[in-house]
Amino acid sequence: MSQPNSKEINPQVDTKEQDGPGEGLRYASDPSPDQARELPRLKLPEPNLDDDYDGRCRQTLLLAEEAFAATGSWVVFFREILGVGGVVMQLFPEQEEYRRFTAGPEFATLHEMLAAIRSQDQSKSDAAEPERMITIRIPRSLHESLAEESQACGLSINKLSISKLLWPANPRFIPEQQGRRRGRRPGPQRKRADAADAGTPVPVDASGDVPPVAEPTRIRDGRRAIHRWGENTHQDSLRQG
Repeated sequence: MSQPNSKEINPQVDTKEQDGPGEGLRYASDPSPDQARELPRLKLPEPNLDDDYDGRCRQTLLLAEEAFAATGSWVVFFREILGVGGVVMQLFPEQEEYRRFTAGPEFATLHEMLAAIRSQDQSKSDAAEPERMITIRIPRSLHESLAEESQACGLSINKLSISKLLWPANPRFIPEQQGRRRGRRPGPQRKRADAADAGTPVPVDASGDVPPVAEPTRIRDGRRAIHRWGENTHQDSLRQG
């Protein structure tokens, strides 16, 4: 796991006072809580959460049209309409209704508005709110495919990737997680030394030795299966001898 650098963790935050890794931390590039209130916001009417489903769909489009006319920043539009705590999530808090809405024509209309703003917005995204950076590992063939697609669209790979990330992933095409999740957890990371001080002690056996690492496992059809090809190979060699 890569270590966080000084730009990712605010050195003025005492991580030892937090409840767990990343709890209460903020990025060094983030504004203070007082400054956060100064981020550009839109004064939109409060949505009527008691309306029926079709009525809430109409409300979403009306509020999005107001936001579209009020800002030239795609970041602000996204945050107010499609972001966490935005209009869409307020009007469709239940997962099933949210999925139904994202599969409907109104959701596509919102993204057409978003794309139109992005086409005209020449400002950097950090003008509206602090930026984040993610690093992903992808096969070379996938990178080549993205490069070809970005060239055909006349976009940078970064802009094309943002376009793909703005659209929710279809659960049909998301692989199941096998075993423990690898990679860094989201958000600011506590330094390893701090995490070791506050973490759970490493278990030891009666002799004082650290127990061996468990054999790798995999899940198949809801059952846990242990890879034993090394053991089988050893037994075969004994029988042949």
